[in-house]
Amino acid sequence: MDINKPINLLMTFVFCIFMGITAISIGFGALFPSINLIAKPFVCPGGEMDVVQQVYRPYPGTTITTLTWYCTNAASGERKEMSILLMSLIAGTIYGLLLFAVVYVGMAFLGTRRGSAGAGTNDQVQQLVERAEQIRKQTEDFRESASGLRESKKKIQASGSALAKMKELKELRDANMISEAEYEKKRSKILEDL
Repeated sequence: MDINKPINLLMTFVFCIFMGITAISIGFGALFPSINLIAKPFVCPGGEMDVVQQVYRPYPGTTITTLTWYCTNAASGERKEMSILLMSLIAGTIYGLLLFAVVYVGMAFLGTRRGSAGAGTNDQVQQLVERAEQIRKQTEDFRESASGLRESKKKIQASGSALAKMKELKELRDANMISEAEYEKKRSKILEDL
């Protein structure tokens, strides 16, 4: 994928932001809640963020775990519940931007490596094209040879059949079944057909 095309860059950016929000902030954030502390300066400025985990077992075999984020104001000590959606959006966007930077640098690195290897690849492609042209020419020469062989075979068959006709004509003349004029006329006709 060419990273210099704006549409590719935009699609990569949108994908990285989406993955930052859904996979990293929400997905990994459920397993490792502390990774969402990156959003603290935006959702809890001047305070402390903490998470409370509650585990419920409404009936046997079922466990429900909830995470509730709080922002505690350092000056007043007031504890306020935070919106998980807002926190996930902000933390996910930050992780998405980091992911985009990593992907962009990786794509640029692979692009330069591919570009340097491209010179050898172009030579190989040129060699393949030349080889294909040689094979095409050899095939054409073979077809011409085969056509010549078919023509030679036809001539040989025609001459074999002409020889048989000449023998038959001579036998007819020797048996006085045709006149000398008829013999010469038929003989010249057979020789013309060769």
